[in-house]
Amino acid sequence: MAPAPPQPRGRHDPPVSRASVPPPPSSRSRRLFLRAAFALGAIGGTAAALLPVLRADPREAGPPPAEAAGPPAEPAEPIERAELFDEMYGGRHIQGTDAGVRIDGRPLHVMRRADGSYLSVVNHYESFPTALATARAAVDDLGGAQLSLAGPASH
Repeated sequence: MAPAPPQPRGRHDPPVSRASVPPPPSSRSRRLFLRAAFALGAIGGTAAALLPVLRADPREAGPPPAEAAGPPAEPAEPIERAELFDEMYGGRHIQGTDAGVRIDGRPLHVMRRADGSYLSVVNHYESFPTALATARAAVDDLGGAQLSLAGPASH
């Protein structure tokens, strides 16, 4: 008996979905090969990155930590206590410590540099020996302007 001719699709027949048709066998084997190649590449890259760390001899790591050397040495310079100040300067009320400064109750962001000097957001390119000197210079540069309550802008 001869096969039946294909039936023409009517207007109300559902469309044939390609998702229900499995991919051909060659496509599956290619996909498995690519997954395996990717996994081997990731494992090989990780191993290559960790190889110097794993091969390093811990005995050649350098000098021992400072705690193992004994008690800490006394500092060459005596540790200074925080400078505390509260004064009127140029008609402005300056108060604070090395850690924080306020001018008329508003915070002035002060940073300590590695050499021990200070700078502020108002005098960003000039260093001062103390936080008080930094605050006084900020008052001089501000003139009649007030510090912003929002704090320093990030840049």
